[in-house]
Amino acid sequence: MNPIAPRRAAMSLPALLLLATGLPAPRLPAAAPAFVAQAAPADEEVARLLAAAAEAQRAEDAAKAEELLRAALDRAPAHPDVHVALGRHLYVNGQGAEGLGLLWRAVELASRHVAAAQTLAEALLAEADYYVEQGDAGNADASVARADEQLARVEPEEGAQTPAFQALRVRVLMRIDGQGEAAFARAFALAKADPTDLERHALLVEAAGSGRGFDAALAWYDEGTQPAWQIEWFAAGCLAARATWNFNHYLDDERAFADYVAAEKRMELAGKLRPEYHDAAGERISFYRSWSGWIRHRQERLDEAFELFNAAWGRVPQNENAISGMFWVAGRWYELGELEKAREGYRVLCSLAPQRSEFWNNYGLICRDTGHYEESFRAYRKAMELLPDDPRIVNDCALILQYHLRRDLDLAELWLIRAEDLARANLAAAENDGDDARATEQRLILGDALVNLARLYGEQQKMAEAAEHWNELRALDPTRDELPENGSR
Repeated sequence: MNPIAPRRAAMSLPALLLLATGLPAPRLPAAAPAFVAQAAPADEEVARLLAAAAEAQRAEDAAKAEELLRAALDRAPAHPDVHVALGRHLYVNGQGAEGLGLLWRAVELASRHVAAAQTLAEALLAEADYYVEQGDAGNADASVARADEQLARVEPEEGAQTPAFQALRVRVLMRIDGQGEAAFARAFALAKADPTDLERHALLVEAAGSGRGFDAALAWYDEGTQPAWQIEWFAAGCLAARATWNFNHYLDDERAFADYVAAEKRMELAGKLRPEYHDAAGERISFYRSWSGWIRHRQERLDEAFELFNAAWGRVPQNENAISGMFWVAGRWYELGELEKAREGYRVLCSLAPQRSEFWNNYGLICRDTGHYEESFRAYRKAMELLPDDPRIVNDCALILQYHLRRDLDLAELWLIRAEDLARANLAAAENDGDDARATEQRLILGDALVNLARLYGEQQKMAEAAEHWNELRALDPTRDELPENGSR
């Protein structure tokens, strides 16, 4: 009967900062590999095949590019450039295992080959991102460490002094404990070397959060030597980075809140100064506002938190962080017994995200708890429409008809039978999988459906059917309070 737990947005530093700066998470680009061959091709035909494959990649003809690159590998099976080109192509086109194998082979063939090491490091960083998404921190860290080894080995080589190589080095160092300051120093040097390169500024802001260099970066932007919009845009990112650091490390919530507010104002000014970036600025403002909401949520200033989350959604309806924040506030109101606030919160959520079944389910629950039974039924009906195979929702929808509205009992009976069947199937699957937690949950739902059916049949004087369901409940869980021998009427 409890509300469905919300899907809380992750509040980890890297994820928040990527949103703050607008810099995407590291991914291996799908474009043709851009590197200068470090050894002469075996013959002119191999060079022609590589050039033709690059042209096919630019034309987005992946199949043709693969055909040409495999022909080049057949002709020059020991040439590292060919391994790099084919390995990279396969990796970005969904053949990761073979692609990585070719990249490792390229490194074996030429240990000082900068392009081979760089491309392999890019792939390993993308692998690390995948492991992070899977919650596998151990393998993620191992992939980052391998990427660092590849780059460190070839960094003394002449070809490693390119901005692309150095930027990749920064992204890898940011992911290694204790290397944040080194990453920031490198990113700062890159940005200063070419202040017109916006990607370098984005990297600097990201590294500022990793290496706690936000104050130094802010001071540089406030010197005012760059275009005004650019100063405001990236200064806002630095402020958000500092706020996120303070929030995630439980250092100073009020300073973090002030920094998010200041970041919002500076980003708003950036959008005004550069109108073509207004929408992008608005997206960042929305996230700064929702992160301010999380601070107020942690401080139990729930009314303020809900207003901030709601305002963040108003700026960008796709801001899942804001939606999750409102869900958590409504849940906290429910826990505190502030039922009318919780009911209004869930009502708002249902209007903002009508396809989220958990919102309708919780709204149905709170309406039932506050005596708004017609509204509760409508909410559960909508939740059941979205998740017709969820036995808990089906049972609870029938429950409103059975106990509170006292109508359409034939429909309530059909739904309870369906809830029973669904819960039995889910219980069997959970037991077969050895999932004790899921089995306990489904056993509880099945028990609820049996109780409700037994009572329904009893009220209809169908005593044999009622007894059958009481006996089934007794076999399922003899400790249930609803059983007559346990004190139930």
